[in-house]
Amino acid sequence: MQKLVWKDAYDIGIQVIDDQHKMLINIINDLYAANASGSAHLVMESIFKQLADYVHYHFSTEEDMFQQYGYPGAQAHIAEHDEFRDKIKNLQGENRSGNIILSLKTIDYLKDWTINHILGTDREFSNFIKSVEL
Repeated sequence: MQKLVWKDAYDIGIQVIDDQHKMLINIINDLYAANASGSAHLVMESIFKQLADYVHYHFSTEEDMFQQYGYPGAQAHIAEHDEFRDKIKNLQGENRSGNIILSLKTIDYLKDWTINHILGTDREFSNFIKSVEL
């Protein structure tokens, strides 16, 4: 398993959102580093708290922009956000129950979801904003 490296291809062209995506990747990489050092079990709860707080902040930023721009794809996009929030809660529950493979499962899920979301629905939203602002 490798750390997630930010690539220019992940830029959606909205600086505040791109910066927040980079921070999410940093949180994922913190988990990766803890797992690589064998200390993931010591920091998982802290990382989940940080992730939950940051995801709330990030999703609120996006969802405020949906409203500001009248984004027609808002409901589907928010549904993806809600699914991610629910998954994080489920992973937290697994962590508290002592699931020893959770850190690997969590890293894989976070990496896949984040990149797919950025390249998919976040890019669609960015394209919509750019078309509105022209």
